[in-house]
Amino acid sequence: MWLTFATIVISTEAHFGVNEFFANLLTLMFPIVFVLLAINSGKMLDTIGYKKVVSYATILMLIGAIIRWLGADSYWIVFIGQLLIAIAQPYITNAINQVSSDWFDKSQIATVTGVIMGGMFLATALGAFAPAPLIEAFGFSNMLLINVMITAIAVGGFLLVVAEKPKQHEISAISLHEIESLLKNKRLWFISLAVFIAMGYFNGLSNWIAPILAPRGIDETTAGIITAMLIVGGIFGALIIPLVSDYLQKRRIFLVLATLVGLGATYPLLYLTTGTTTLLLSFMLGFFLLAGYPLLIAAAEDTVHPSQAAKAVAMLMMMGNLGGVIIVLMMQGVKGWTGSWIPSGWVLIIAVGLASFLVMQIRDKPTVKITSSTV
Repeated sequence: MWLTFATIVISTEAHFGVNEFFANLLTLMFPIVFVLLAINSGKMLDTIGYKKVVSYATILMLIGAIIRWLGADSYWIVFIGQLLIAIAQPYITNAINQVSSDWFDKSQIATVTGVIMGGMFLATALGAFAPAPLIEAFGFSNMLLINVMITAIAVGGFLLVVAEKPKQHEISAISLHEIESLLKNKRLWFISLAVFIAMGYFNGLSNWIAPILAPRGIDETTAGIITAMLIVGGIFGALIIPLVSDYLQKRRIFLVLATLVGLGATYPLLYLTTGTTTLLLSFMLGFFLLAGYPLLIAAAEDTVHPSQAAKAVAMLMMMGNLGGVIIVLMMQGVKGWTGSWIPSGWVLIIAVGLASFLVMQIRDKPTVKITSSTV
C-alpha cells in the first residue's frame, strides 16, 4: 500500500497537478510515521496482544484505502487516506515476531519469519510495479479501487483466520526501566544498526538505481527489471536461507555471508556489468542481503526476554525505516555535491562494509543457552 505512488511519480504529478515534492510525500510519509509510532506499537502489542491490535490496524488501513479511492481526484483527500494507512503500518508489521512465536516452536522462528518476509517482499514488488500498468489499463481511480478490493480480502482473511493463543498477558504499565534495558542491550544495538543499513541499502538502491545506471545506457524500464530481480531474489532467499539457518541453529555465518556478497556484488552491479550478468547479480544480492532481514529479527528475539520481543522488533523496524530515509537522502546529497549520480553508489558500498563489521559482532543465540540451562 505504501508504495502505490512510489513508481508513478510523474503520473501522480500530472493527475493531481502537484510538484515532485508533494508527489513523493505520499510515499515518504510512511517511514517518517513509522519511526514516530514504532515504540508505541511495540508496547501495545506486548500488553494488549496482536489479535486486537492488528485487527484495529487492518480496519484503519482499509478505511484509508477507501478514502483514497473516494477522493481519487483530490490530492489532500488521498493524502489523508495515505496517512491513515501509514499510521496502521507499524501496528501490523511489528506483530510478525509475535504471530510466529505464538504458533511455532522457537527453533522454527527464522523459517516462519522468512516466509512472512517473503510475502512482504512479494507485496513490495506488486506495490511498486503494478500501479503503472493498472493506470494504463483502467485509469487512476480504478487502480485505487483495485487496491481497496485486495485490502478488503486481506483484512477479512486476517479477521477470520488468525487467532491468538490464550495466555496470561502481563498487562502492566510499561516502565522506563524496561525501555532503558533495551537501549542498553549492546547486542540489540548491533542488530538494529545492521537493520538500519540493510533497509537503507534496499531503499537507496531501489530509489536511485535508474539514474546511477543511466550513463551506461540502461533505461528506466531495464532498471525496473533489475530492481524486480532484486526483490525476486529476496523472496527466494527469505524462504530458503532462514530454513537452513534454523536447521543449523546458526545466524551469524549467514549474516556475514550476506554482507560479503553485498560487498562483492554491489560495485560490478552499479559500474561494470550489463545484460544478463547485471540481472544475475541483482538476484544474488536480493537472495543473500534481503534474506538477512528475517535472520536479524530472529536474532533480536534471541536477545531479549519474550515479554520484550515486540518492543525489540519495533526498535528494529524503527531503525530500518530511519535508515531507509537517511541513506536515500545521503545518496541524493552526494549527487548534489558532485553533480552526478554515479558517485552516490559508493554510499551503498561503504554502508555494506560497515554492516559487515556489525554482523561479525553478533554472536549466535547467547540468551537461549542461558535460558535452557536454567529451566
